[in-house]
Amino acid sequence: MTGRERVLKAYHHEEPDRTPIGEMYEIAPPTREVVLGRPCGFVERMVMLRDAEWEEIVEMEARDIIDIAVKLGFDMIGVRRNIAPDFERPSPISKYKWEVGNTIHEYLPESGITRTYQNPKPSGKQKSEKEIPTQNTKNPPTVPEPEFYVFRRVKELMKERGIELAIFSPVYGTGAASSEILEWFYTQPERLRNYYDESTRNVISNARKLVEMGADIIGLGGDLACDKGPMMSPKHYREFIMPQIRAQADALHEVGAYVNNTSDGDLWPIIDDFLIGAHVDGFGEIDKAAGMDLARLKREYGEGICFVGNLDIRWTFTNGTPEDCRREMIECIEDGWGNGGHIICTSNIVHKDVKPENYLAAIETYHEYFQC
Repeated sequence: MTGRERVLKAYHHEEPDRTPIGEMYEIAPPTREVVLGRPCGFVERMVMLRDAEWEEIVEMEARDIIDIAVKLGFDMIGVRRNIAPDFERPSPISKYKWEVGNTIHEYLPESGITRTYQNPKPSGKQKSEKEIPTQNTKNPPTVPEPEFYVFRRVKELMKERGIELAIFSPVYGTGAASSEILEWFYTQPERLRNYYDESTRNVISNARKLVEMGADIIGLGGDLACDKGPMMSPKHYREFIMPQIRAQADALHEVGAYVNNTSDGDLWPIIDDFLIGAHVDGFGEIDKAAGMDLARLKREYGEGICFVGNLDIRWTFTNGTPEDCRREMIECIEDGWGNGGHIICTSNIVHKDVKPENYLAAIETYHEYFQC
């Protein structure tokens, strides 16, 4: 059984030979460096973006995606649009501080934290949410073909290596995690509705292109909750956001894709609308630390929803021990087992604070559990 077949069985709610495993997003340094066996941290990335040809940058990105998947035994990979050939090059202020346009990226080696903030003396006008056009447009902008280079190259590399992995592609456009958008729920509801209408047209247009090229699962939605619950009322979610996700999901089902609704945070107050009302097939970014318990989700929604999670990269994989992470992996497998409907994945990105030894201990435990 190929990795892609395994993932599709999970979405079909058929029992695969083992629970499929993968990541929706990137694996960041330092775990990335350990897996690939070479330096690829902040400084190396900035130097490459400054000096390398565009073709070299995107070719390495495609090869890294496949190399990581093969080394870790993944069934699913995440692939999104890549940078354009005319991207803005970073320029160094110091070894650990680089400027890109009006944004400063600063790496703090003593803590491993990367800070991003606006240049106090911007060179141009800053764009805010309030400046985003909200008028209706019948023809969404076309994404330039070079921005799909990595996607196409990943497909070629899989064919060259004789592997077949499921592809997850995020196309988010219906979040609410900005102060401007949150204000619009109360102060400018028609403007918000127009903004989401336009976002939905863009999401459908971009996602259809990815499905046409071979994406199996499309990630919809966007951040809209925190540990204390959704950032808007259940009534507002049902009125403004759920219909948009439903329209996106219905359009993508017509072209044969599976779709996830995606947000971390505590979604229990809106979970019926988030999963069932939105007509989606899966749930991504399941935030265990915010109380989104996989066993309960599986019990209450497992007949129709595929859960993509639920390894905790907020606490267990950052502050725990390798043994804690081994236990977490086994718990995750067992909580999600039964009738397909589960893909092992972290609750978001394997970020810089995840300890490599913790992540790799969990991956090793997965392969020991299934003897693969």
